[in-house]
Amino acid sequence: MTVYLRVIDKISKLLFQIYISILSSIPTEIGVRVRYIAYRPLLKNSSGFFKIDSGVSILGFENISFGKNVTIMKNSYLYAHNGGELTIGDNFTLNTNSQLGASFGKIVIGNSCAIAPNCVLRASNHNFDNLNIPFIKQGHKYGEIILEDDIWISANCVVTANTKIGKSSIIGAGAVVTKDVKSYSVMGGVPAKLIRKRK
Repeated sequence: MTVYLRVIDKISKLLFQIYISILSSIPTEIGVRVRYIAYRPLLKNSSGFFKIDSGVSILGFENISFGKNVTIMKNSYLYAHNGGELTIGDNFTLNTNSQLGASFGKIVIGNSCAIAPNCVLRASNHNFDNLNIPFIKQGHKYGEIILEDDIWISANCVVTANTKIGKSSIIGAGAVVTKDVKSYSVMGGVPAKLIRKRK
């Protein structure tokens, strides 16, 4: 009986993936409306209308919360499966080909934030301490990423686990954020360093 239940579970998961894959491929404004209707009951919470363009991959709907006026642009990725948590505030834009990877960890984004194309926010890192074991077999360290309100992350940036970006900060193009950023900061470089204060 247990084997039978496992097979049923695998089939249902496969059918769900096919269903989501079909929905994600529908182009134009029709696709945006269809996804809003279909995805809203799957999400943990949704406060208002959201726009998800075609080609967006989502895993872990049940762990994702949207505020009002959320836009996810083409070919982006939202991951919050395996106990992860992704919370997005109001008036948010994720531009094309960017990734929010909260699986096993946590990403919290405040209000009025924007993330430009080709950015990666990942709430985990590979373990690599043991030189006798390939790093791909050492698992991950999981943490969280916090973006306070009014954050602009420019194109081609990376934000690593266990970092907090303070209110009204700007992360310059190509930067890699590995440590906390104080509010009203303009950051740039690899690793990101303070360029100037906005206030």
